[in-house]
Parts: sequence; C-alpha cells; structure tokens
Amino acid sequence: MDPTLVLLVGACAFATSALTAVLGFGGGVVLLAVLVAFLDPLVALPLHAAIQVVSNGTRTLVRRRDVDWRIVWRTSLLLLPAGALTLSLARQAPDAALQAAIAIAVLVATWVPVWLSRPLPAPSPGGWIAMGGVLGALNPVVGATGTLAAPFFRAGTKDRMGFVGTFAASQVAGHAAKLVIFGAVGLLPAAQAPAAAVGIVGVITGTWVGSRVLDRMPERRFDRIYLVAITLVAAWLLVDALR
Repeated sequence: MDPTLVLLVGACAFATSALTAVLGFGGGVVLLAVLVAFLDPLVALPLHAAIQVVSNGTRTLVRRRDVDWRIVWRTSLLLLPAGALTLSLARQAPDAALQAAIAIAVLVATWVPVWLSRPLPAPSPGGWIAMGGVLGALNPVVGATGTLAAPFFRAGTKDRMGFVGTFAASQVAGHAAKLVIFGAVGLLPAAQAPAAAVGIVGVITGTWVGSRVLDRMPERRFDRIYLVAITLVAAWLLVDALR
C-alpha cells in the first residue's frame, strides 16, 4: 500500500477517534468515507472494522465503569446471524438509498422528540435485541451504522459517560461480528495490514485525547454539541446519498 495513504489512514483514525471519544459517535462514518474514497468498498469495509474494534475497545476500557452491559449483550445477540443473512447484498445493495434512509431515520429520532418536548423513550429489553438485529443486517452493507443507533443509546443511558461507554462497547461487538463475517468469506486482505496497524495507533492516541476533553465537559454543553453534531452527520449522509 502507498505510504502516503497509510499515513492518511493514521491521521484520519486519530482525528475521528478523538471526535468519537468526545461525542460517542460520528467518527466511524467519517473514517469510512475517507477509506472508501481511496479503496475498493470490499477492502475498505474490513479495514474500517479492524480499526474501529480497537477504537471502540479503547474507549470501552476508558469508560468501563460507565458501561451498561445489559444493553450491550442484548444488542449483540443477533449481530452475527443477521449479518450473515445480508452479506450477499454487500455487492449489490443500493448503497445511496440505504444511506439516505439511515440519515432520515436519525433526523426523525433526534429531532421529533425535541420538537414535541418529549424525550425519545428508551428501548425495552426486546427492543434492544431487535435493534441489534437491524444493525447486524445493515453492518455488511452500510459499514457504519452507529449514527442510526446513537439517539436510542442516548435515550437509554443515564448520562454522557454512560452513553459513550455503553455505545462504545456495543460497537466493539458490531465491528467484531463484521470481521468474523468478512473473514469467513476471505475478505480480510493481508495487504492492508500496514494501514490497519497505523490506524490502530491513531485511534488509541485519539481516544486518549478525546477522553480528556469529555471529562471536563458539562452535561448540558454535551447535549447541545451532541444535537448539532448528529444533525450535521445525518445531513452529510443525506446529501452524499442524494449526490
């Protein structure tokens, strides 16, 4: 792989991991967009998954005391079977349509409760399991589904620390399941190992920097920044899909 591209992956991994360590989401989809711009999607998706396992794993370790493990295991139950069912769509699904649908769902789930002055209800135990099935099915096709799930995790956790930690742990499971599925069909190219290694260093460093920022951020400011950031990410996804 071109050394310049390897360095670009490392720099983007650092920046997007720092962003996610502060907000709990968003960095993964930006990193995936960069990778897809330079690599074949079926190469970019496994590489992205490998980097994100470490990124979210590091964040889970930092926030381990804040993780709600009941949510994590429920959302993990159906990841592998649902992903295996949709793997064949990875080469033929209408990516733009799926991306637009996710963006619209995120905007609705985020802003309708705000406009109605009613918080988004936390999913029931069965609702978390069903959400895991939906995310698992979308994983091999879309690659980064965190933005879709973020509003529900924010509603189902008690504060910003719980949200960041619980969401990170669930994303470890999601990306690990994706690696298992891609690996089973031989889509883990060894040629991407240098980029994966540099990306892993970048996400570990970025998580450390972003976590220091989150520790100092008041809850109310976090809520405001979260709303702005998730709206911008969803709008970007929608515009990119329509393009």
